[in-house]
Amino acid sequence: MSRVLLLGSYAPSLVLFRAPLLKALVQAGHEVVASAPDEDSSIAGAMEQLGVRWAPIDFERNKVQPVQDLVLVRRLRAHLRDIQPDRLITYTIKPNIYGGWAACSEDIPSAAMITGLGTMFMNPGIRRGIAQRMLRKAVRHHDRVFFQNGDDRDDLVNAGVVEDASKIVMTAGSGVDLEKYPVQSLPDRPVFLMLARLLVAKGVREYLEAAAILKEKHPDAVVRLGGMEDPGSGGVPMSEIQQAVEDGVIEYLGHVDDVQAALSQCSIYVLPSWHEGTPRSVLEAMSTGRAVITTDARGCRETVEDGRNGLLVPLRDPHALSNAMHRLASDSALRIKMGIESRNIAQDCFDANQVADVMLRSLNL
Repeated sequence: MSRVLLLGSYAPSLVLFRAPLLKALVQAGHEVVASAPDEDSSIAGAMEQLGVRWAPIDFERNKVQPVQDLVLVRRLRAHLRDIQPDRLITYTIKPNIYGGWAACSEDIPSAAMITGLGTMFMNPGIRRGIAQRMLRKAVRHHDRVFFQNGDDRDDLVNAGVVEDASKIVMTAGSGVDLEKYPVQSLPDRPVFLMLARLLVAKGVREYLEAAAILKEKHPDAVVRLGGMEDPGSGGVPMSEIQQAVEDGVIEYLGHVDDVQAALSQCSIYVLPSWHEGTPRSVLEAMSTGRAVITTDARGCRETVEDGRNGLLVPLRDPHALSNAMHRLASDSALRIKMGIESRNIAQDCFDANQVADVMLRSLNL
């Protein structure tokens, strides 16, 4: 039996995205500890139900600040000394970098999950170069690097961030809990749903524009948007969302706690994102038997076989997005057929239990 520490940067993601992995580790007989900034009072209870020890550690999750974050490395080293794990698994950028540095200093084996490359790695410039060098240093210690799509893998290999290809393990995203998201019957009318943080890079503006075009052809179509406002520089102002609501273009759901209920009331799921790791919301929609419209972009294209379980549209093209929405709004039989195929693909390719099994075997856990 090993003591395994899973380190992330957002506590709710441990429950929303990592529960199958945590369960698999516990079921394999390991002592499991989870750490992230303590932002949600419900996390401790959720971890206890999973049989996982909750050991929060506070840090700012959104910014990589090389000088200021040296303090975080010292705190992470102390955290590792307190927990004394036999193995560290990290995900998201700051844990992947600084967790790797700390684990190296404390001589603890570690592995990183690349769940998507953020704007720091996507946009050319000095900041990307610095971030690549920082991650390269961490990856030299990580003995496994898990990727969710080939584009992210190729970018980091070509940039020299991952120098040893034998460390690379591909997974089908984080997978989806097929039991938690069972097949649900479809509404008779076309009901579109997008769930995402209200970011420009998630394609929120394209969705709003496409919805306005669609409503001219299909006034009976329902277009719903759920997600939290993001106050950062990449956020879509709430005034734009409210204007679309006032114009009768969309229904805004705000933050959605009950994702299953929201999915049960839609017939087509839409995510026009510019880039993802592998979008969990799309996998959840597929598991419930929904047709999907998403972009032909990294991470997104991995979830849809164009014409089989949904439609792929070009990046940042609201007119193409509207045309795809129009096609599915006009054809209920196609919505049903694609929804069935979505569930089949989710079962065959994206079962979270299979993803967890791949990870545990590659880590000899």
